[in-house]
Amino acid sequence: MMEFIRERAKGLVAIAIIGLLCLTFLLWGIESYISAAQQVIVAKVNGEEIPLAEFQKSFDRMRSRAQSEQGAEYDADLWTQESTKQKALDALIDERLVYQLIDQSRLRLSHDQITQFIANAEAFQVDGKFSADRFKQIAQSMGLSEAGVEKQVRLDLAQQQLRAGVSLSAFSLKGEAEELAQLLDQKRDVAYAMIKPAEPASVTVTDEEISKFYDTHQESFRTPEMVAVEFIELKLEDLKSEVKVEESALNEYYEAHKAQYTAPEERSVNHVLVRVKRNAPEAEVAAAKLKAETLRALIAAGGQTIEQVAREASDDVGSKAEGGATGFFPRGVMAPEFEEASFALKVGELSQPVRTDFGFHIIRVKEARPGGLKPFADAKADVEAAYRTEQAETLFFERAEQFTDAVNEHPDSLSAAGEQLNLKPATLGLSTRDALTTRFSTGVASAAWEPEVLNEGLATAPIEIGSTRLVALRVTTHEPSKVPSLAELKDTVTEQLREQKARDAAKARGDALVARLQKGEAVDALMAAEKLEWVVVKGANRESADLNRALARAAFRVALKDAGASSYFGQMLGTGSYAVVLVSNLDLPKAETLEGRKLDVIQRDTERVRMMAAWRDYTTQLRETGAVKTYPKAL
Repeated sequence: MMEFIRERAKGLVAIAIIGLLCLTFLLWGIESYISAAQQVIVAKVNGEEIPLAEFQKSFDRMRSRAQSEQGAEYDADLWTQESTKQKALDALIDERLVYQLIDQSRLRLSHDQITQFIANAEAFQVDGKFSADRFKQIAQSMGLSEAGVEKQVRLDLAQQQLRAGVSLSAFSLKGEAEELAQLLDQKRDVAYAMIKPAEPASVTVTDEEISKFYDTHQESFRTPEMVAVEFIELKLEDLKSEVKVEESALNEYYEAHKAQYTAPEERSVNHVLVRVKRNAPEAEVAAAKLKAETLRALIAAGGQTIEQVAREASDDVGSKAEGGATGFFPRGVMAPEFEEASFALKVGELSQPVRTDFGFHIIRVKEARPGGLKPFADAKADVEAAYRTEQAETLFFERAEQFTDAVNEHPDSLSAAGEQLNLKPATLGLSTRDALTTRFSTGVASAAWEPEVLNEGLATAPIEIGSTRLVALRVTTHEPSKVPSLAELKDTVTEQLREQKARDAAKARGDALVARLQKGEAVDALMAAEKLEWVVVKGANRESADLNRALARAAFRVALKDAGASSYFGQMLGTGSYAVVLVSNLDLPKAETLEGRKLDVIQRDTERVRMMAAWRDYTTQLRETGAVKTYPKAL
């Protein structure tokens, strides 16, 4: 196009073109062209545009929140996936729909409400008091002005009010919790016989069957597309060895980070629990307390150690086998009454019975660790590790910039980039996309399949893996996906066909037995004739160790009308075996025997799920009735 203009834009034509361009810039200004080019829209919500910049801010906030909440479990690769970006955009659209509704409905909060909320928010406090400096810091970290934070708080509180109005319309009845608890705690008798498939090697197959099986299942034999790659990698862990460590630097780091080396006071105790519910009748409470006092007297008199009494008489299943040992714990972990007694006792001292929500405890302090600042000598190894990491992070960020420049300067040769960085390129043989994801990350695997990387031999741009690795690679060999010929796969196809025929034969035999049992044949006689072992598990629950997981799930899916009902059915298992199953003797616990605390948890959880569903349905309705258009390619 530009060549065409250069050849023809001479004389009056050129003057006319230049004149038109000048007139355009005079009338509208060049800024309008620049701003128009920069304004990328990712969605429109009822005519209101959501710019890419706003989406990116929202996405970054969501990612930062996930990182802080998930800690070591945070998956950086997840946030590079298109599906994650789409979910983030959907959340932003839902938020915009709600804000529009708030505005239309004239939901308002007073200035005093906003001020009071900000003043009382822990995020803005230092030493329990509101800090203006802290407020400014958080505003800056969010990329907002102080007025912007107040506006966001106003919108968030209004949204909470709306959400509460919608969600609190959902509720759960106690009767529903009882029914669900009965279903969860039900027991059944489950009897079964296993029909194992024949050994594949003993199954006869013909060439015609092999060919037909191959033709029918060709796609299952397809080999994935693969690439071999050359790569260079910058890793934070490798840079730690480059850090020079001097005693004076470690001392300075220790002095500046003393809070990290201050340990809380801890206790290790043995205890005996006599279980009784907090709301139990007075007679039960008195009996439990008397038992606890009796056990304490036995320990205090030296008749038995607290460890012996805990193993024989404690109701705490978790610590009983360990003689009631808790291990070391700081404040804020145990029940308040248990903690108060544990930290008030001296080592070796035995408590009086201590009442908690679980019952009465007898506590003896086994060992105490005083809190306080670790001496430098004791903390030195940790200080050095932390110092190396900090210094390596600085080196990493410096080298990362050099890494990017070197790769961009030599996109067709990682060897040249490696020489500049003192990094030796490594190679990885033919690998699938999944293998590259496992070795590196989803982002790296996706980049390897970019057209210019896959087909032109160019290196990828530097790709971050979390915050501690940087990778660039180029494809050296590309092997497309294909289905190998039957001649190449004959052994594999034959083996799979034999396994399939063995499983099919086991299922056919099992189905025939189930049909005969359903018609009324005696199970003992039939199993004896078929030379199968009939295993009976009485009073099985959903977690019975005596039942295969798949078999247990199938057994509890069968509907039994009443306690006297029974049902035969067949179940194929992942092992290839086929189970012939009888389910009978339904035993539902009576409502009055159910644990009150468990019912409360079930009712609360059910209510929470329904509240979430009510809000989700509400926002879905807003979206369906509104005019929403997205532009996913712009993300």
